[in-house]
Amino acid sequence: MTRGGFDGVAGCRHNILMPQPPLTVYYSPAYVVEGKSETVTKSKLVAEMIEAGNAGEVWLEAPKLATRQELESIHTSEHVRSTFEDKGSFLEVGPWSQPLLDSILASTGGMRDAVKEALKNGRSGSLSSGLHHARKNSGNGFCQFNGLALAALEALKKVKTVGILDLDAHAGGGTFDILGDHKQVYLADVTVNSFDSWEPSDPARHFYVEVDNPKGYLGHVEDALHSLERVDFLIYNAGMDTYEKAGGMKGITKEMIRKREKLVVHWARARKIPHIFALAGGYKWGGLTLEQVAELHLETVKAFAA
Repeated sequence: MTRGGFDGVAGCRHNILMPQPPLTVYYSPAYVVEGKSETVTKSKLVAEMIEAGNAGEVWLEAPKLATRQELESIHTSEHVRSTFEDKGSFLEVGPWSQPLLDSILASTGGMRDAVKEALKNGRSGSLSSGLHHARKNSGNGFCQFNGLALAALEALKKVKTVGILDLDAHAGGGTFDILGDHKQVYLADVTVNSFDSWEPSDPARHFYVEVDNPKGYLGHVEDALHSLERVDFLIYNAGMDTYEKAGGMKGITKEMIRKREKLVVHWARARKIPHIFALAGGYKWGGLTLEQVAELHLETVKAFAA
């Protein structure tokens, strides 16, 4: 259901330890730029499926756009300036347009607002993609601003430690570039592709593995979660491009993806820590339609809403 017609009106909230209200997920039509890549189109279909009741009782709420000041807390001022003022496009689909810039700012802001919601009600999410490859001083791999890093800093205003679990097919090298030295941030990255790989510099806070056999995939996810036992807040980059027909590894099936989502949510709830998700990667590269990609992402929403 749409909450307040995307006007961001919030009602009375409950404590995380009390019965939970419906899941609030952040999204607005500004996320979408028609005719572009899946990164800025698939959220519309996921939102439509949510509004049709296909994920259970879920509220959609519009986020506030990320501000330049917020972006400069995670990126260099030169990178932020060039994004707002230059004509190049990180999506490789032509020059910047105002709708494309608004999409990036809305999607990034959705991660910050999801943190605020989860701190009140235990869990939330944003239909955001294009986050984890963005570095301090540049965009990369369809990612211009790192909403995962912004979310982590927002959570650290209220909690002592934050974990970022990245289960996208590709590594989150941008997240490591920004937060790898931050003593209150724990990074766990399970990949099936070497793109944007990074080398852990602190074994006590960093977990990284590139899976080479689909039979061991869920076991590696469990190991990643174990590495995050000390965190007070979980940020989950829930990429669907690990699925064998969405750009991922042959042998990683839809059933494995469903088990993965339930595993992550059960882990966070068992520890009573607030948790949020981002859509992350999911593509038509293996012959899927955009609707089929959206259905995969809906599995994350279902798991959080259950």
